[in-house]
Amino acid sequence: MGRYILGGKEARLPYEVEELNLRLYTVEELCYYIYNNLPLIGDDFIDERLLAFLRKELGQEEIADKIEKFYVSPSDQDATLIMLLSDVGYYSDTELKEFQNRLVSRKKKTGPERVMNKADLLYEKKRYVKALFYYWRIASDRDDVRISQEMRSRAYESMASAYAHLSEFPRVIQTLEDAYDVSRQERLLKKLYGAVMLFGSNLPEKYFANVPSTLIAAWDKEYRSLTAVNRMQAEESEIMGVFFMNEKEAAEKLEHYLETEKEKFRSMIE
Repeated sequence: MGRYILGGKEARLPYEVEELNLRLYTVEELCYYIYNNLPLIGDDFIDERLLAFLRKELGQEEIADKIEKFYVSPSDQDATLIMLLSDVGYYSDTELKEFQNRLVSRKKKTGPERVMNKADLLYEKKRYVKALFYYWRIASDRDDVRISQEMRSRAYESMASAYAHLSEFPRVIQTLEDAYDVSRQERLLKKLYGAVMLFGSNLPEKYFANVPSTLIAAWDKEYRSLTAVNRMQAEESEIMGVFFMNEKEAAEKLEHYLETEKEKFRSMIE
């Protein structure tokens, strides 16, 4: 967390949050992590590692003892988290009430919904590879009746967006096809069309043979208007490269341009 939330004792050995590649050094940082990353807090969060961190690294023996005494099973987790946040005093009563409401809402969600929320949060935090793992768990599970067709399709669609951020473009097309196969939504077919055009591939007849030509023409017009803007910016970037005398500045401009183009592509399929 950049070690920017400091107040109490700072740990010599931080608490590692592997999924976010995060290191927590203070009890305030621990509270901040819990409060803002609830979908990542699994049933096994309160364990010996957490208690050891509170006791040995932060000197919070009293809080650790209360948790150890109060926490018997995962069913006690929500109340234990509230107790921890309240005892540290990092959040106001209003904020604690809001957090409690989120805990209640989370308890009403099914297992697959909680997995999807976890994947969405990891995606939001740009942990695309880890997000893909959880999206795939939803998309590939054919046995859990709690996973609706809509949820499965959204998992595939979210995978396509994650693959776009990772520049795994063939997988973007494949997962968009999978998403459309599940839900048959026209907007997914439009996304698939844009992705196929971007990669210079042929339109797969399986998906587009029966699509009205007027609809494809409309999609094509929208796609070409976007790519026209991209070409103009590419030409502008090339001209700038010729006139920049400072090599470092030119390289920075080019890097910025490339990142901008990548983001435009990703936004087209999200």
